[in-house]
Parts: sequence; structure tokens; C-alpha cells
Amino acid sequence: MNIGTNIYALRKEKKITQAQLAEKLGVSDQAVSKWENNQCAPDVSLFPIIADYFGVSIDRLFGYHMNSYAEEVKAIMKAADDSMDTYKEIEIIRDGLKKYPNSPDLKIYLAFSLSMVNRMSKDDNEKKKAIKKAITLCTEVIDTCGDNKQIDRALNMLTRIYNETGNYEKAAETISKISADHFEDRVVGMVSMLGGKKCYAEQEQFAEDSLFKLYWTMSHVFEYMTHSYTINKEYEKAIAFFDAHEKMLSIFDRGCSDFYATYKVFACENKAKVYMKMGDKENCLEELKRFFALAEQVRTVAQSSDFNIAVRNPMYFSNISEEIGEEYMSNIYPEKALGKYDAFFGEDEAYIDFKKSVTQ
Repeated sequence: MNIGTNIYALRKEKKITQAQLAEKLGVSDQAVSKWENNQCAPDVSLFPIIADYFGVSIDRLFGYHMNSYAEEVKAIMKAADDSMDTYKEIEIIRDGLKKYPNSPDLKIYLAFSLSMVNRMSKDDNEKKKAIKKAITLCTEVIDTCGDNKQIDRALNMLTRIYNETGNYEKAAETISKISADHFEDRVVGMVSMLGGKKCYAEQEQFAEDSLFKLYWTMSHVFEYMTHSYTINKEYEKAIAFFDAHEKMLSIFDRGCSDFYATYKVFACENKAKVYMKMGDKENCLEELKRFFALAEQVRTVAQSSDFNIAVRNPMYFSNISEEIGEEYMSNIYPEKALGKYDAFFGEDEAYIDFKKSVTQ
């Protein structure tokens, strides 16, 4: 990688225009444009000035030792972790920032350590200084870093700091800036902020709504993954995801033992199909038994009054929107599904006895 390409990358990372960089270096906009388009290189006398402005070494300006830069930053953070002392961490990271002043990783790490000082210290002046510096570090990353992942990390850290210091308006404003790529930080930050404000009713409403959305998202992801693994004949992985999906579907069973039983029915049936593909008669039969038991449970409770989530499961979803319903099917006939298993089980006595018990 040549110097022009590196200058372009560093400029974008710092979120400045060619004109702004030109002004800082005392050259024309056209000169910067030519460097970045690799039409010419800066005068050698500008190398240390450019490197200093971006807070990098001349080696890095030329693209040398990029891997070693990342490894050194990791080593600095590991040394801080290994110190097992907040004040020592701060000292180590500050020394690291002298060498790598633009490292977002080091800035965010230092902001975290300083926020811990706010928790630990009994000196109000020390606490105020620590928080002020932590906010400055996060803001620098947000304003100057071109990496959206690092910006979200800084926003998340800033949210925590504002929540811990009772600045809830700033926390809410910061949460809104976190990208959709890190929606989980937005959810956690908002729940924390509302709790800090003692807005418990609003916190409960938001938490329930978020829990259900996450629950529903995970359910769909598990369905797609089990389907993909089955199609690719990766049956062991499919079974693992079926097991995880089943546990996930049962998370909110307390207070409603048949919560989302319809989806458990189809999960059991699909799992039985995979065991059949694997040639595993014992586990296939066990899943068919569970399939029939759940199907009977669904048919028993399939009433229109049971469709609302808040009515069905008030322990967890007492505030959920009335528009969110739970699908129940009274026309599930598992007996019709058994025909596809006859050839697989053949004269297996356990299967024959089971089939008789559910079809009589």
C-alpha cells in the first residue's frame, strides 16, 4: 500500500476533508488530491508533520508494520487487564496513547477505567475529573473515527457513563445514535436509563416489548438455521439447533405452561424428520410422542380468548400490545403425519404400539 492511499484512509478515519487537511499542512487542496490519487507524493519534509498530525508513525504512514500496530495495541490492553488494578490500568493505557494517540481501542478502554474510578473513589474532585476525561475520550472517537463499529462502542460506553452519573437526557440522546448493527446496546442502554430515572412503568413496558421482539427474532433465526443444516445434511448441527430452539421456546413457560405450544409442535415434528434421515429410530419415536402430546395440548387450548400475549402470559408480558397475538391452530391432525414414518419403522414393535395408542 502506498503513501497516497494511506493518507486517504487516515483522513477518512479522522473524518476531515481534503481542504481541512491541506489547511493543517499548509499546502493546496490540489496537492492533497494528487497525493491521494497517487499522482505524486508529499515532499519528504512533510512526512513527520503528516505522521504527527494523524498520530501515527512514519512506518505506518507508508503502510509498514500494520499488523504489528494492531498487535501492540492488543498487548497494551492485555497488560492493563493483567495488572488487576484500575489505577495501574489507567497508567498503562495512558502510556500506550502516547505512542498511539489515535487508537480508538485505547481511548475506549481508558474511558472504561476512568468510569471505574467514578465508582470506586471517595474523592468527589477525582471522580469529576475522571468522568470529564472519559466523556472527552468517547467523544473524540465518535467525532474523529471512521469505523462505525468503534463509534458504536464509544457511544455504548458514553451511554453507560451518562446512566451511572444520572445524566439521563444525555444517555437517551446517545442511545439514539447507536447504529442498528448494535441494537442490543440500544436496548440494554434504554432499560438501564429508564431504571436509573425510576421510570419503572415505562421501563417495564419497553423491556417487555424488547424481550418479545428478541424472542421472536431468535425463533425465526433458529428455524432458518435448522432448515439450512437439514438441507445440507448436517444433521448433528440441525439437532443442536433444534434443541436450542426448543429451550428458547420454553423460556417464558412459567406462568403459562403452554406458551407458544404451536411452535413447539412443529419443532418436534421437524426434529423427528431429521432423526428419521439419520436412521435413529429411538430418538425419532421419542420426538413423535412429544409431537402428539403437544398437539393435543394445542387443540385443548385453541380458543380465541387465548390469542393475546398479555392474556396468555401476564407474568412476563402484562404490558404488551393487544395487537400482538399468539397463533393457535385447532386443526392440527398429527395422526395424518404418521404415514410418512411407516416405512422407516417397518415392524418396530414400539412404533406399532405407539401408533395404535394414538389412532384408536
